[in-house]
Amino acid sequence: METEDLLHTLGPEIEDVDEETFDIFSQDRQLDGLGMLDPKASEIDITVAGRDFTIKQSPGILNSSSDSGTTGAVLWKTSVAFANWMVQPKNILMQLGFFHVNKTIIELGCGSSGILPHILAPRVQEYVATDQQHILKTLKTNLDSHVAAQPNKMRKADNIRVLALDWENSDVSLTLTSYGHASGADTIVACDCIYNYALIEPFMQTCAEICRVRRAHDEAGHLQPTVCVVAQHLRQPDVFEKWLERFIRDFRVWRITADLLSTELGEGSEFVVHLAILR
Repeated sequence: METEDLLHTLGPEIEDVDEETFDIFSQDRQLDGLGMLDPKASEIDITVAGRDFTIKQSPGILNSSSDSGTTGAVLWKTSVAFANWMVQPKNILMQLGFFHVNKTIIELGCGSSGILPHILAPRVQEYVATDQQHILKTLKTNLDSHVAAQPNKMRKADNIRVLALDWENSDVSLTLTSYGHASGADTIVACDCIYNYALIEPFMQTCAEICRVRRAHDEAGHLQPTVCVVAQHLRQPDVFEKWLERFIRDFRVWRITADLLSTELGEGSEFVVHLAILR
């Protein structure tokens, strides 16, 4: 089945930004804070997807006045909720084949926790975790720690690749080609990457450029288009509306309905998940 047909199984495509924004924010939801678990802790012990993790954080980077992004220095609720949902037996993204043993996944703004790469890498062919350069040292430390903490039979992380990718300054096509991904990726995943208006344009341009790498490489049309999965913690309706307005300019977009999500991500939660393909 073609990717577009698979996406239509999720329901109607989003065409009205105002209607989608109103529908999401008019629901009775428990919206609580920015979505960080514990921004002051240098280390967090947490159970995610049935596994125990010790996550190293960098509160100093988070609170710095650096022009570079700082939010990836700590763990966010969205990544935890998304990871818990992805390992459920009837996860819709797994059923539709967007995460599969023959798929290459690129995560944008993965942050330093390493939770999603560690949990999802065994389920896919290759997992490419990307963020700004200053986040990667802690990310690699956490990934090594996660592997070491697992039983020997589960110690496999050789299909995780860590890459520096700056949405505003990196040449996406050159970066992917340089690291052996000239055909792009099968799926993009991004958890809680939009915090303000300034991030919208560079984030969306990066998503579109990754998708165009696949399209440019596949002149014969043998490859399925890249699917973009965006999970968000709901905060400001105005920022969300501007993001969605920009999203549907380049992408055809669907929302994953509550009945297909976990209780943690679904109706009444702080989160929303959208899927899209490039127009």
